[in-house]
Amino acid sequence: MVRMGDAAEDVARRLYQAVADVDFDAAERCFAPDALWHLPGRSPIAGDHRGWAQIRDNFLAKLGPLSGGTFRAELLDVAVGDTYVVAVQRATASRGKHTLDITGCQLILVSNGAIQTIRGHYSDQTALDAFWVE
Repeated sequence: MVRMGDAAEDVARRLYQAVADVDFDAAERCFAPDALWHLPGRSPIAGDHRGWAQIRDNFLAKLGPLSGGTFRAELLDVAVGDTYVVAVQRATASRGKHTLDITGCQLILVSNGAIQTIRGHYSDQTALDAFWVE
């Protein structure tokens, strides 16, 4: 089996930097045209976001407004395996009386240097949902 290596790690790191910079052009360059980002839960940003327009408009573009501009996803570590990249993150935000401070993993499938799928897994799904819903 061929390990994905540096190119897969690089695209994950570039995505996190683009999200931190709120640079949607740079973020778009990380994805395959038909990419899927699955965010579990019952919040306004949860669900299957397929293709760049949905990933941008139904997920990434909502993070700032829904969090009062406070959302941060700090990349803590990246592990590259034979099939997947795992991005370990700390997500924080604060809005009024509500705070978010959880860890999570993004299970990322990369092919030909572009992200095909991302599936989020979080340390406290209930807290994640509650922050975005309330």
